[in-house]
Amino acid sequence: MGRLQAWAVRLWRLGALGVAVWLLQLTTPTPDSALAQLTVADAQAFFPEAVAIKPGPQATLVVRDQYQNKIGLLLTTQPEAEKVLGYQGPSNILVALDNHDRVVGTRILSSEDTPGHVDKLRDNPKFAKSLRDWRPTSEPAPKLEGYAGSTLTALSIVQSIQQRTAGTYASLRFPTPLSLDEVKQLGYPTAAGFERNVPRLGWNLIRDAQGKILGYAVRSSPSSDEINGYAGPSETLIAVDVDQLTIRKIVLRETYDTTQYVQRIYDDEEYLKSLTKWNTKEWPKIDFTSAQLEGVAGATLTSYAIAEGIKQRFADDAKGELAKRRGTWDIIQQAAGWCFLAGALLMTFTNLHGKPWVRTVWQLLLVAGLGLWLGQMVSLSLFVGWARHGLPGGPTAGLVALGAIALLIPWSTRRQAYCHQICPHGAAQELLGRFPKLHLRLSAQTHRWLRVIPFVLLGGAFLAALLWPRWSLGQLEPFDAWLLSGVALSSVIIAVLGLIVAVFIPQGFCKYGCPTGALLNFTRTQTQHETWAKRDTFAAVLLLVGALLTLGRPRENLNLVTAQTEPSAPVTEMHGGAFGTTWTVKVRGPIADRTTLHKDIEAEINRVEFSLSHWRKGSQASRFNELESTQPMVIDAELTEILAFTQKLWTASERNYDITVAPLTSLWGYGPAGNQLPVPSAEKLRETLTFVGSDKLALDAPNGSLRKSHPRVQLDLGSVLQGYAADRLAQVLRQAGQKEFLIEVGGELLAAGSWQVGIEDPFNPRVMIAKPVLKDMALSPSGLYRAKRQAEGKSIAHILSPKTGQPVEPTLELCCVYHASGLQADGWSTALMAAGWKDAQAIADREGLAVMLVGPKGETWKSKALQALK
Repeated sequence: MGRLQAWAVRLWRLGALGVAVWLLQLTTPTPDSALAQLTVADAQAFFPEAVAIKPGPQATLVVRDQYQNKIGLLLTTQPEAEKVLGYQGPSNILVALDNHDRVVGTRILSSEDTPGHVDKLRDNPKFAKSLRDWRPTSEPAPKLEGYAGSTLTALSIVQSIQQRTAGTYASLRFPTPLSLDEVKQLGYPTAAGFERNVPRLGWNLIRDAQGKILGYAVRSSPSSDEINGYAGPSETLIAVDVDQLTIRKIVLRETYDTTQYVQRIYDDEEYLKSLTKWNTKEWPKIDFTSAQLEGVAGATLTSYAIAEGIKQRFADDAKGELAKRRGTWDIIQQAAGWCFLAGALLMTFTNLHGKPWVRTVWQLLLVAGLGLWLGQMVSLSLFVGWARHGLPGGPTAGLVALGAIALLIPWSTRRQAYCHQICPHGAAQELLGRFPKLHLRLSAQTHRWLRVIPFVLLGGAFLAALLWPRWSLGQLEPFDAWLLSGVALSSVIIAVLGLIVAVFIPQGFCKYGCPTGALLNFTRTQTQHETWAKRDTFAAVLLLVGALLTLGRPRENLNLVTAQTEPSAPVTEMHGGAFGTTWTVKVRGPIADRTTLHKDIEAEINRVEFSLSHWRKGSQASRFNELESTQPMVIDAELTEILAFTQKLWTASERNYDITVAPLTSLWGYGPAGNQLPVPSAEKLRETLTFVGSDKLALDAPNGSLRKSHPRVQLDLGSVLQGYAADRLAQVLRQAGQKEFLIEVGGELLAAGSWQVGIEDPFNPRVMIAKPVLKDMALSPSGLYRAKRQAEGKSIAHILSPKTGQPVEPTLELCCVYHASGLQADGWSTALMAAGWKDAQAIADREGLAVMLVGPKGETWKSKALQALK
């Protein structure tokens, strides 16, 4: 009976720890949505030329300059990497990436890790520099610097960035996820599934139904994203054998290159086969000339770009093999940690601890090595962090083993291994207590009263952790002080006082002030016939109070349901890039095949861009602009429809809106070249105006042709294409059976069903001046407040007058047009901006347009049609 009772008590103590862990998990705060709280000022810390930020794909913020060019991305590592722990908890890192996905800079936004370790890395120039220029989407972790004493925190930060970018990051160019059908067609017909082969980005491990490894499917993206053929990059999918060397097959997966050249690649079956003769180790070293690699006739640039993309893919992997080998110093530190654990077990379970000289040497090693060098000690803050966030792995395995020894050996063997044989702070106290003449005698009653203090501190710390989960318990204990820098003053004071007291009262802090020691003493089995003790009663009362505090108060982070127009059906988001900006599609309700729908959306928006945008070589607009002839050019029905509408805008706006301003936009530095140019001279403007004007266009709609009366007339359809693209995407979604969706292309919105949207205040873009419910219509906000540049010391607008060649004088700050058509909403908003405050009002009422205008002084005007909208 006595043995059963003893085991019941011992199991109760483990159960009590389990209940404490459960309560701590219940009170773990949900990470703040840090991304939503960022401002332009935060972006400017990394991108000084930033003037605007807006939501982008995959929970990012797109950073734009004064010309509305994308100059980078901001992202945070949480919640995606919230399971990546340092010493005791995760860190949320703000990461700034440039347009090539390279790290511009980082900032620790918040951290649940040990404050002392975090503070060593915060604003640490050496550590920050070691992350700069790293491309986490396609390169392995860089060699770190400036992290001594905070190794696990530093490694967790790097791992968080890797997991955030590798785990959820999708290239704006090739965001479509890999599918099982693609894997089967790659040469693995028996494939039953695949998984990312972390940390090798782009590698996917393929298995059959029995779990046998069949090989790898390797995506060349994102390594190949910046390698262009004639008109854009291409992504290949590469079948690699189980030996990770032999390449079995290469297929062209997706491409932005010109259709006719891509078709020649498909037609030449031998070309992609010829690329499989080199293995993954040989590819990074290939010299195409000496290797006599022949491109595809008539598609030379496209074929070489494909090969160069594959080479870059495996070159990045080669860099990874070198960087994966951790520095010798890290290996030595981890090995030393395990050696200390082995030594502690020897000291615990052998008679070595009874030999004075051995014990002295061991204690000196603990102080110098485990304490000052490695800084590895268990503490309440460490245990609470693990309780909230789970046990870390990888490099922290030694620290987890240390915690297990500290808790389980006293419970299972009755020996106090950690306090007596491992703790550097305890070893330092014992060394300082070797002067018996200085010792003070305490009465038995004083001793009994002082022994209560650690348990009182333990109880208070536990309740504080439940009530104030973000408060650091490390401030109650001396262990962080062993980091020697970047620690709370209270930890330093407690450490110094504890060591001073140890001179006069041996092990004074251990006996009368250590809450971590109280926790370890609670779990310790004293005798073979263990019985219920005061510490068990104390623990039961403490857990009961903790449960009442936790379960009896209102829970945080509940989703408050308020009256809104949106139904509660789940919403699926898809993202991508086009027209030099981003697009987002939100679909409410079930989707039969998300992957296929995403591909169809991408295909359609890319088709519109590459067919109609004058920024794209080979498009109809680009070919018309390059045509140095006044002969008619055949155009398709799509372009004919758009041009007919723009002619209407030109007439209605009294020629203030004009799609032939392309030469002017290039002259002012807004064209495809994207160069910031000096203010053009009056003479140059007069010359350019001679071939600007829609009256120099002759559209023959019935016969589908367009002619210019001056060979230098050029088209710029940028004012309508994003709205038109939204219309086309809506058609794709409807054909897929989707009835409720919200489309956003570069700020142009189109809704099917009811969706609440926001309209930015032009004078404070972080504030919404209106949050209308958009139902079955498009909304186009056009403004000058984001798209201005400096010229001769003053801001100039991006809307140019086809009459003067100069930027329009701003009499409007914002124009919002509601319309059933995205094309018309987009076009009318630009036309009204060009017309100005008074004329825009007259045009809106004459045409029956639903319009809201905001003037330069903040004055607002709404058209009759808008006021009639319900």
